[in-house]
Amino acid sequence: MTTLDLIRRGSRSEANAQLARLTRAPSVALMTVDLIVLSAILVGVGLLVGGSSALLLAIVVTVSAPLGFTIAELYGSVRSKADAIGELRRTMAAITAMVLAWLVIGLIVAPDSIDRGVGLVAAAAVLLAGPITIATRRAARHRLARRAPERVLIIGAGATGQTIAAQIAAGSRGEVEVAGFVDDDPRPLREDIGTLPVLPEADLVRAIDETQATRVVLAYTRRPAAEVLAQIRECSSGDIRLAVVPRLYEMTPTHASVSEIGGLPVIDLASARLSPAALRAKRVMDLIITSAALTVFGPLMLMIALAIKLDSKGPVFFRQERLGYQGRPFTIFKFRSMRVDAEKLRMDMAHLNEMNGSGPLFKMKTDPRVTRTGRFLRKTSLDELPQLLNVMNGSMSLVGPRPFVTHEAEQIDGWAARRLDLMPGITGLWQVEGRNDVPFEDMVRLDYTYVANWSPWWDLRILMQTIPTVITGKGAS
Repeated sequence: MTTLDLIRRGSRSEANAQLARLTRAPSVALMTVDLIVLSAILVGVGLLVGGSSALLLAIVVTVSAPLGFTIAELYGSVRSKADAIGELRRTMAAITAMVLAWLVIGLIVAPDSIDRGVGLVAAAAVLLAGPITIATRRAARHRLARRAPERVLIIGAGATGQTIAAQIAAGSRGEVEVAGFVDDDPRPLREDIGTLPVLPEADLVRAIDETQATRVVLAYTRRPAAEVLAQIRECSSGDIRLAVVPRLYEMTPTHASVSEIGGLPVIDLASARLSPAALRAKRVMDLIITSAALTVFGPLMLMIALAIKLDSKGPVFFRQERLGYQGRPFTIFKFRSMRVDAEKLRMDMAHLNEMNGSGPLFKMKTDPRVTRTGRFLRKTSLDELPQLLNVMNGSMSLVGPRPFVTHEAEQIDGWAARRLDLMPGITGLWQVEGRNDVPFEDMVRLDYTYVANWSPWWDLRILMQTIPTVITGKGAS
């Protein structure tokens, strides 16, 4: 008997239990990971500092952590898409609350037991346990998700439906896979999607059963809305997750709010500009993080400079004019990764551009102008470290739109020119989504998505996502 047979027969509780085993996180496994990590950190610190009070605090905080994390809703689906920064905030808040609660209890029960060792354990819990716990928990969650990936069935095999399928295939890291499409009149499938089943719309419930889908995404379909709604209501009697793609999804930020006009739900879109207060907050954060980064990476930058001088003739830095905030030209700094005469050779190599059809960009995966040291620097993105100097002088931000060369930027008009309303960044959504693999049109869309979603936490999230992208070399050339 299949899951959807159970749904049709009204045995909802048994069907939900069967689907829950397939789609929900094994919370016990995540709790076990948290207990192991917290024990290693807190009990280890307690043993090092000595004293029964410090060790007792370490034990009670560790043992009570799963309860606090459960209240903070940190356990749930392995497919939880909560961003790392948001999860870090909730984890830190839960640990801080538990530490304070046990300290208050200790002051009431045994005031003389609060000593230096207790303070060190409390500090370790707040400063070390939070970041390390979230890192290990998310790694465990991703591993579990890859063992039982979410299967998405897309209603509508048109342009939007196929775009969703392509993005899932490119960025899900094995945690989500497309089960197929439901469409009576589909478009030919794109090459980057591969071979996927396209099932008739007459029986959506049977399509879910045949593809073993755990989630249904409604893109666009030519069927009457009443028929689609009737079938979706039938599916919603089980634990199948349902989602609807907004018609103007390119302009809809992930945190868009829903309001009501005349009894109809409408999506409120944010302005594609940052307020003066937001710009000031962004600038302060840039200066703090960049100052720390220059301190940490300063010695590495000196070694890279020496390697460049030993490898080829020419200056250490590559300087080039780019168009920045509000169309103002500025000089961008990079470590030189090409021959000195690279720009002169570019026009002669225009026919070798591998990004034809993607706007004004020029890229080659195997560019003969790149030096040996430069090839390594580009692959690891270390050539972009000098852009920290651009951030310090105010011509760039850590996160923002990609800064184009002047003659490339002059070919951009219409809505795409609005990207110049933002300070260009060292990294951005275009970097996280694939760097050179992202077509120009998608790059512009990502720029809009970034500003519409902006918050300090959004910038930190992109910076954290940039690290694995750079390490894996995704989209680098």
